[in-house]
Amino acid sequence: MKHIALRYGLWMFLGFTGFFLAMHMLQLSEKYYLRIFNGVIHVACLWLALRSWLHEHPDASEDYTSGVVMGMFTSLVGVIPFTIFMVLFLAYNPAFMANIQHQSPIGQYFTPVTASLFILVEGIAVSIILSYMLMRVLEIMREERA
Repeated sequence: MKHIALRYGLWMFLGFTGFFLAMHMLQLSEKYYLRIFNGVIHVACLWLALRSWLHEHPDASEDYTSGVVMGMFTSLVGVIPFTIFMVLFLAYNPAFMANIQHQSPIGQYFTPVTASLFILVEGIAVSIILSYMLMRVLEIMREERA
């Protein structure tokens, strides 16, 4: 279980970081609606991790709890390092941080840490929901094949 979560969690982290840096270099990082592609990266990595886990555990029929735990672990491996990366990036890029503060209704209270905590909380919430949903979809697909 750990090797699957580490493999796909690392890919998730690299996807988040690579996408953010590419958008920043293209001067598109201030287009916050592009964050939707983080969701695509998140879904893709969770899908691959859960599919691999189910392939290794064919007897895990209707064991959604273990699948959700697997998805959470995978997401935490990807989201926590990205959160740390964003804390450092925002701390060393005051112009970008000021732009975020200016566009946010609670901007005066935003610091690199609090802004990154939003990323962490969002990543955890999304991973719980997606892990459960993807486990259901994968189980339905498995039943249809049988």
